[in-house]
Amino acid sequence: MSRFERFARAVARAALGLSAAALLASLATISYSVIRRYVFDTPVAWTDELVGYLLVASVMLAAADALFGDEHIAVDIVTERLSPRGKRIAFLLGLAGVAATAVLLLIEGVGMVQFSQKVGLRSNGDLALPLWIPQLLVPIGALLLLMAAIVAFVAALRGRMPTHERATPVQGIE
Repeated sequence: MSRFERFARAVARAALGLSAAALLASLATISYSVIRRYVFDTPVAWTDELVGYLLVASVMLAAADALFGDEHIAVDIVTERLSPRGKRIAFLLGLAGVAATAVLLLIEGVGMVQFSQKVGLRSNGDLALPLWIPQLLVPIGALLLLMAAIVAFVAALRGRMPTHERATPVQGIE
């Protein structure tokens, strides 16, 4: 395993931990909101906005680790019928698509963050948060996903292909 691969996997794993923390913070925020609303009859308005940001954080920070774990959504109705060489080519093309998407997200995300900082955009909600803060999750997640796609692409070129084995097969679809 190369240094870059070890680094990318370690960063993706750390980001997954942050993603899990964002989900737990979201659960705590929703619980707090429900208790305030239904127990104390004093609703709070800022929780929906915060939970939205936490959801973006959890998705963007977990994407790279999901790619490393071969857990991204895949439609294999065609690829399962391909030869081993065809499967490898299809896998490499899919990773190239993931990398291209990550590059676009990275470029556009950086531009979005820079624009929001430049004009001082703030959220319309009760938090009035500077928008560049939650927007920063897009280019960070895109960079992590790009690193994971590069590692997976190089590994596939060297013959290391994921197994695509399901722990529990889907019943009724043969």
